[in-house]
Amino acid sequence: MIRITTNTLAALVLALCFSPLASSKSIVYEGSGEETWTHKGLDAGDIVIIPDGTYHDLKINVQGRGEQSKPIILRAQTPGKVVLTGASWIRYWGYYIVVDGFDFQDVNYSTYKNKIRPIIANRRAGSSSGESKDMCKACVLQRVRIDNETPEGAQNEYKWIEIYGYNNVIRYNYFGAKKSDSRVLQVQLKHANNEELPVSHLITRNYFASRNAGKTIGNGGEALLIGESKMQHVVAKVLVENNLFYDAAIKGEPEVISNKSSDNTFRHNTIRNTSAGLTLRHGDKNTVAYNWFFQAGEEGTAGIRMIGDDNQAINNYMDSVAGGGKSSPYRPALGLPAAYSKKDDEANINGYQLSERPVIKNNTVIRSAQPVMLSTWYDRGKLSMTRPPKQITFVDNLVFQMDVQPSDANWVKGLAISADFNPESEYGNEHGTDKAEYAPSFTSIKGNITDGRVSPALKNGITENSKKTLTGCDAFGTGDMVYEQLDGAGADLSLMTAPLVWSDKVKSPRLGPDWLNPNWNDNPKTYTPCE
Repeated sequence: MIRITTNTLAALVLALCFSPLASSKSIVYEGSGEETWTHKGLDAGDIVIIPDGTYHDLKINVQGRGEQSKPIILRAQTPGKVVLTGASWIRYWGYYIVVDGFDFQDVNYSTYKNKIRPIIANRRAGSSSGESKDMCKACVLQRVRIDNETPEGAQNEYKWIEIYGYNNVIRYNYFGAKKSDSRVLQVQLKHANNEELPVSHLITRNYFASRNAGKTIGNGGEALLIGESKMQHVVAKVLVENNLFYDAAIKGEPEVISNKSSDNTFRHNTIRNTSAGLTLRHGDKNTVAYNWFFQAGEEGTAGIRMIGDDNQAINNYMDSVAGGGKSSPYRPALGLPAAYSKKDDEANINGYQLSERPVIKNNTVIRSAQPVMLSTWYDRGKLSMTRPPKQITFVDNLVFQMDVQPSDANWVKGLAISADFNPESEYGNEHGTDKAEYAPSFTSIKGNITDGRVSPALKNGITENSKKTLTGCDAFGTGDMVYEQLDGAGADLSLMTAPLVWSDKVKSPRLGPDWLNPNWNDNPKTYTPCE
């Protein structure tokens, strides 16, 4: 097994991709599409080139063993000038392979052995997903765009990208208007579970663009999913950083990022105008830090929801989380739901596990209709939610409503910060009444400030101060009004990178493919304190 860091690989391969090796052997595709084109047994330094043009239903398979200093490169002749349409795909597996510069347009799903397949996967089609021998290790997918689907594709359920193997990098890509059900990008972990190794992938500097097709689904429309319910205890060690998600979840889906594994890190990402949130749905020891949520008050928008043991939300900034209406009732800016009863939990691997020792520290929540809920019951039908979180650390958080009235739903009750589900608070539905087995417990609660009301159980450790005003400005020059800490409470903006932007007028540096982003080489914007 290769043992390198993804950051080292990323820096190395970037230089190699823009400076082809003089000793490399080139293999040039000479077809016109509508075929499966396979090259196996490639050697270190080999370069496979697809000439500029449009190719329909072209399935590209490459396999080989590159080296850290001489990767195998599969690339477009000119980045952005090779357009793959219809049921085209790319499959790559082996070691140190770089896939670079392709543009997928008017896409449709592919089938292989009567099964629907993703557009891109770093695994041999039809191989076992339970072992890594036909997967990619230390490989890079970069400067690729996938955008627009055929009408047939939009009506079906399939993933755009599946990532397998170990130590892979997914960066500088544009994932556009996926209208079909299922995920844009899913990290698969069955092999990691069997082989007891962390996958250690890096997902960075990608733009997950609009998915708002006007239809509503109940679940399965995330932009990014890491693992699945039955893989929640797999130590994955995936790093997700500096990605932009804009309107990036299908309406009705509660999660734009869904974490279902352990020991992952989500940092310096920006989520904008997206009717979903970042959810640690399953798994332990995950960290969510230094992320921006600019949600513009649209119904269904959310922030961070945590389930599991030893998870952390540190120094995140959330603005205008509206929460949900009748179709999406529980969408907090910061939330810790109660767990299923032990009986229901054991019977449902995809249920709500008990949360112990969660840490919520130095976060800012502004103008949110469902602000902070530290112990929450909500209607799960016949399944009982009876176990509140235990040993919560809630320290130095800033929760300011600025005249936005918190929701009067049972799980909010008009409070800016609540811990409402305890043995004295009963909630019921047509199936019966749920009553907490015990009250939520706190390891530490101090230094928090709000201009709203809090649950009586939280009076000690939270200062209610409606007379104070916050200092705000466009501190990063991105057009985003942000507010600084108040007496040490809230996110420290000086520790955060600039919010990411992708618009007609402005695109953040190093975001998405350079061939789509004219500002790719600009210097990143830096923090200037408000006066």
